[in-house]
Amino acid sequence: MMKEHIKFILQNSIIFAGISFGFSIIGGLFPDSEYTFVLGNPFEVSGITIEHVMGHIFWGAVIGLGTLSIRYIILGGSFAILLDADHLLQFLDIELVARMSHSIPFAIIAAVIFFIIFRGKDLRIIAVAFGAVLSHIAFDIFLADVGFNASTTFPLFSPFMLNRIELAGLDWLWIEIIGVSIVAVTSYFFKRKEIKNENNFTKT
Repeated sequence: MMKEHIKFILQNSIIFAGISFGFSIIGGLFPDSEYTFVLGNPFEVSGITIEHVMGHIFWGAVIGLGTLSIRYIILGGSFAILLDADHLLQFLDIELVARMSHSIPFAIIAAVIFFIIFRGKDLRIIAVAFGAVLSHIAFDIFLADVGFNASTTFPLFSPFMLNRIELAGLDWLWIEIIGVSIVAVTSYFFKRKEIKNENNFTKT
């Protein structure tokens, strides 16, 4: 049973990282945009620290708490930090639009891909995939506000709109609450359907 959980977590984490990386490649398709530039080595320009990594994992795990299942809690943390798979593109020193996967369209695409993979049978992982993107954005805002007393910006509607939207202060809180709520409500209806199916099976 433990091996199955580990396999489930690893496989889906790799898939999520691949989706983030693949989506971020789109950022190289706008050479004339004012938002396109060479980002540089992520270890030098992206502020990657232990606090940054652990914060994203924790914030993502909080999103997963809505499922009341340990493997989805772990997946929430895993998805949240692996959203930054887009940083791998920075090692190539190519011109890109930064943070392409830090957007609502990406969250929807990730959720749809997991819906297709699981044929709609696992609504929890679909919700966690969407919620993890929100949790990642929420922690970035929190870190900027608490660590640097500053705001931060995201291309929230990329690739359709590349302009960056500024978020600051307690914006992180309501974004995190939305993520937790989406996962919790989805999990509630999933459980209800599961119990109903079990009862119908027992009756027959």
